[in-house]
Amino acid sequence: MDHQSFRYYIPGIMFLLPIYFVICWITISSYTNTDIRTFVLLGGITTFPLISLPVGWWIYNAYRVWWLLFTKGGYEHKDFVKLVREDIKPFYSPITKSVLADFSHIKDIESWIRFDLEIFRKTFYPYTSKVRFNREIERYGIRPKFTEQLSDIILFKDKGYDYARSISSVRYVFESSSFALMLSIFYAFGIKYIWLYQINKVNNSLVYTSWVIILTMLTICIIITLLVRWSRADKEYDARLLLTTVTSLRSNYVSADLFKGKIPTEIFEKIGCLNLEGKPFAAFDLDNTLLIDDIGEAVFASLVKQNIITEFGWDDYLDLIKKDRESAYKKVVELMNGLKISELIKMTNELLDGRDEYVVLNSFQIPIPKPNPVMQSIVSHLLTLGVDVFVVTASNKISAEIVCWKYFGIPSSKVFGADFKVDKNGRISGSVAKIPYANGKVEILKQKVNGRPIITGGDGFWDNYLLEYTESSGIRLWLGQDVFEYQEIKESRYKDLQFYNIQRGT
Repeated sequence: MDHQSFRYYIPGIMFLLPIYFVICWITISSYTNTDIRTFVLLGGITTFPLISLPVGWWIYNAYRVWWLLFTKGGYEHKDFVKLVREDIKPFYSPITKSVLADFSHIKDIESWIRFDLEIFRKTFYPYTSKVRFNREIERYGIRPKFTEQLSDIILFKDKGYDYARSISSVRYVFESSSFALMLSIFYAFGIKYIWLYQINKVNNSLVYTSWVIILTMLTICIIITLLVRWSRADKEYDARLLLTTVTSLRSNYVSADLFKGKIPTEIFEKIGCLNLEGKPFAAFDLDNTLLIDDIGEAVFASLVKQNIITEFGWDDYLDLIKKDRESAYKKVVELMNGLKISELIKMTNELLDGRDEYVVLNSFQIPIPKPNPVMQSIVSHLLTLGVDVFVVTASNKISAEIVCWKYFGIPSSKVFGADFKVDKNGRISGSVAKIPYANGKVEILKQKVNGRPIITGGDGFWDNYLLEYTESSGIRLWLGQDVFEYQEIKESRYKDLQFYNIQRGT
């Protein structure tokens, strides 16, 4: 008997046995006619083997639907699955507008693979809708849910695959048989009371009606689960075909050094020498570091231009930032009180997706930020190495999350910005107690992430707290555009450490 038949046959037997015993008991105890007894007993013995397989198939596939529900549409909670998920290090790359995954350790592939975003969803999130998929990855990053097909690609080539499959069949049979037995007990009791009522052995109509309803509802539920299984099986089949096709086409193969070109050679080599044991991470400032210019300022200028903020203008902001930079950043966020989060999201996206280079406000031109191409490549390269990337910024958290995902593929759960309360109507409310500025960036990293970053980056004196928090053997990147300031800071603070300047034109 092959593995598949084995998985179906045993649950079928477990489901039919209690029902058959009840039928035999009623026949023997309630009928005196020898022909009826013989027909039921012999008919059951001959029919039993014939229907066990299709009934088992029915039960097994119903069980699989509940199993998938328990695993939240994913795969087994096993160590080998965890290894597969961690080792392929998938991430969204805005540079290539695709998901990149490391298959370089898998036999007969041995390369990074590029997936179209929608193809990746259908391959590794087959049961997740497009809207939910986009929401999940923007929040948590790429974390494949369904990896059974990838696990099979690895195991199928191994000589131990048949053994592993036979062992898994035993486990599946045990679990699905337990499920079949629970269902069968309901059916057995139901058949007993319904039959006895029909032959006037039991006169309780309430019990009879209750069991008719219970068995009818149970049968409908199982039929529905089979329809769900049919739908999911089709998606699972597509996932397997897509993975095989994508990994078989050389056009989807990419080099691990894909992002090397824009990274200064010295920095690329130094990154290659970093100790990546454990859970290494990088932490960067956002404005004028990962970005060229400032997303917080551009959003604030746009709010002023649209007369959403009227009591505090751009001149006031410039005056305050000269006196107290932290107070100016906090003021900008607090002025958003009453603004709907949906409006802030819409405005940020319009700024980033528009063709304008500036927000024109009276005589001022406030630049709309763009990604620093060098930092974009550095972030992507770090992600290929399995290094987590966090962002700490004094800009409002919502706009920061949007720009980090759109330009760098960094999910919102790894972006720490100026946060605020939101009321039940989705409006910003309350004052801002703290913003991630100066030492505040280090404080929030200590709260959220274990250990120290192995690489950091900032653009101003206030980012020295973050740079000094870097591991002693780590790398510090300076994005400030004043070369003399860089030389001065290097001599005074980081003379014997890895401290490098990146110019916008690099």
